Amino acid sequence: MIYHNAIFYPDTKEELEKLVLPVQKKEEHKAFILPHMRLESIAHLYREVFASIPNGKRIVTLLPLHREVLEKDRKSIIFTPDERKEETLLGPVNIKKLEGENSQSYEEEEYSLELLYPFVASYTPASQLCPVFTSIRNAEEIKKLASFLISLDDGNTYFIVSSNMTGRIMDRNTAEERDRMISLLENKSHLMDLWQRGQISACGAPIIEAVGKLTSTAWHLIGLSDNESVAGHAALYAD
Repeated sequence: MIYHNAIFYPDTKEELEKLVLPVQKKEEHKAFILPHMRLESIAHLYREVFASIPNGKRIVTLLPLHREVLEKDRKSIIFTPDERKEETLLGPVNIKKLEGENSQSYEEEEYSLELLYPFVASYTPASQLCPVFTSIRNAEEIKKLASFLISLDDGNTYFIVSSNMTGRIMDRNTAEERDRMISLLENKSHLMDLWQRGQISACGAPIIEAVGKLTSTAWHLIGLSDNESVAGHAALYAD
């Protein structure tokens, strides 16, 4: 289902193609961090990331929930959509279901998944997109998520974490907090304690910690968004 077009990304094919094309190919990498905001300011980062993912592979995308899970889901940390073919303005996207509770109620509120659709359709149309919505609250849940991801790490799977570098700040400290988070990632620092103490506000910090169990390198900066007035945004890769 499409819920967020014309809000976070254009709802006409012509406008969307201007943000997504032309398709290019670059050196492959295993794991990525991409921000979520209006696509106009971050499309160049998405182009860079998808240029590094070969067509026909499995793409596991990890999407943080920005509100509390429903009462019925309190014991769960992994939520995935049913298998389907999502028809988008730039072509179909093959959604593959993974093990987990149904994510439909969360898809209606979280727009980050839909930002990926035009790039999957254009750059990796033969790939399977496997969305994982998750809410991680402690170190034990990081271990559970990491174990789940390790089970998917078959050499033909690429991982994308949707996360901003900061929460909403809207003042002159945005760049400072963003750059501090980037520095932590570049130094492969442990994030969970800092996140729990409120010393970093990246929404996907616990997920990034879990994905770090799959990579041997630190994170490397790809670039920043074109609009840093409200929060800090960046794209990074690791192998």
